[in-house]
Amino acid sequence: MSTTSILAAFRADLKRHFEPGSSLASKAMTVLGTQGIWATAVFRFGQWVYGDAPSAVRVPLKVGYKLAAKVVEVTTGISVPASARIGPGFYIGHFGAIIVHPDTVMGEGCSIGQGVTIGTAGRGKDRTPVIGNRVYLGAGSKVLGGINLGDDVAVGANAVVTRDLPSGVTAVGVPAKIVRGPGAEVIEMSQARPKG
Repeated sequence: MSTTSILAAFRADLKRHFEPGSSLASKAMTVLGTQGIWATAVFRFGQWVYGDAPSAVRVPLKVGYKLAAKVVEVTTGISVPASARIGPGFYIGHFGAIIVHPDTVMGEGCSIGQGVTIGTAGRGKDRTPVIGNRVYLGAGSKVLGGINLGDDVAVGANAVVTRDLPSGVTAVGVPAKIVRGPGAEVIEMSQARPKG
């Protein structure tokens, strides 16, 4: 990515955290107090270092990036490697236990909560998810394997997604099932009630 596109992506990331019309002081306090912004800033810095940084200073910048990424990982519990391809408007709502695989592909305007893992399925296959635009991954959710999530997908808290999800659906559960949108599984109320 070019320096210009990385800066534009980071501005879009920041914009997701700010209330419309907020003052400069309010924005500064948000940046200082939001661990998701720290992780996103280091991620975008890493993209620049490995992509468009001047070659004459790339080695010391890589060292600086590695140190900053480790500090963010240790202090926030968020790991988003620079090699992940994530579009602008990336939002990390809360900190803690967030792991994004280095080969992840994610579109623009995506949001992830605490405890989210995006990675391989661990079945000897190294493929990772391709995630569309404006996808929401709820707290504790896991998205695993070489699957595709369409645009505007919402994944509920603690859901485990191991199969493709079409655009515009909501999926919950372990394993995740579509409960809203195209392909939703209908459950009769008599079947949903516990017996006894």
